Amino acid sequence: MGSQSLAVKYRPKTFEDVCGQVVTTTILKQAVSKEAFKHAYLFAGASGCGKTTIARIFASEINQGVGEPIEIDAASNNGVDNVRSIIENANMRSLTGRYKIFIIDECHAITTQGWQAFLKAIEEPPEFAIFMFCTTEPTKVPNTILNRVQRYNITKITCEEVKNRLLYICKEEGYSNYELTCDLLSKVTHGCMRDAISYLEQCASFSTDLSIDNAKKVVSQLSYEPLFKMTWALQDKNAVEAINILRVISESGTDIRAFVDNYLEFSINLLKYSVCNDTRITTLPDYLATDDNPVIQHTVSRCTDSGWLNKLITTLLTIKLETKYDFNSINTISAFFIKLCNN
Repeated sequence: MGSQSLAVKYRPKTFEDVCGQVVTTTILKQAVSKEAFKHAYLFAGASGCGKTTIARIFASEINQGVGEPIEIDAASNNGVDNVRSIIENANMRSLTGRYKIFIIDECHAITTQGWQAFLKAIEEPPEFAIFMFCTTEPTKVPNTILNRVQRYNITKITCEEVKNRLLYICKEEGYSNYELTCDLLSKVTHGCMRDAISYLEQCASFSTDLSIDNAKKVVSQLSYEPLFKMTWALQDKNAVEAINILRVISESGTDIRAFVDNYLEFSINLLKYSVCNDTRITTLPDYLATDDNPVIQHTVSRCTDSGWLNKLITTLLTIKLETKYDFNSINTISAFFIKLCNN
């Protein structure tokens, strides 16, 4: 049997362990203390912010740690027959806990007919059944359902909270030289705790010395070097170099559209710094965000005004729109960068 992943090993077990979400966890704890439970809940929020984890903790608290909730992946169990099977199961009393609790993940994938089957069960629920729906896309859930569930919006976890959790894990695991890498991971994952811990585990699998240099060897997305090189190429109007950088990024296995997202954030950080001359207002990682960093200074000094950076940001925003459904996006991106070099 393989060892537990870090994400499983350090998954919060109580409301107190949950990062952020103070309002939601406070309300749920009060519901537990008063035994005032609804029959249907909806936890909505971005990927990796703790929706399913909070539902599991809530289910455990409701049943006082007895039994396990029934977890269903709606992405693969989304049809009307699947829903009818769930409802039939809900009508039978639990043999363990007081309530039979269903956690239905990715519920936005349920079909229209499936939701119609759920509607009656939510309007007239079995006495001892509770449904907990989790979704990253609440807009795809029908209003007839939204109007009948108690909804909680699970917010993105702050970079500082992600960083503190990673620091705690590194200390517990006995890793070394991890402070700057934890800061970097917390910022590049944009509040997704699951991704941050996954990257941390990849880095630790290579070496428990979690220096920045070692981390960049393992996870290419953590390196800012291609972003700086691309900026210099575009500033020099060197279309050949820009296209070569794109090719290398693509051949490394990096999602080229993810690169555009990262490059957009990087460019906005450069604009903030060029205007305000203060790296503290950026989301650059600590190992880069020093006012005397020669690479930052060199890059920004070549922008004689904010006009070029504004043009770059506008181009990247357009690329995001144009490549949303483009399966050969590298050609589209190349065309935009060539146009930027020729203007």
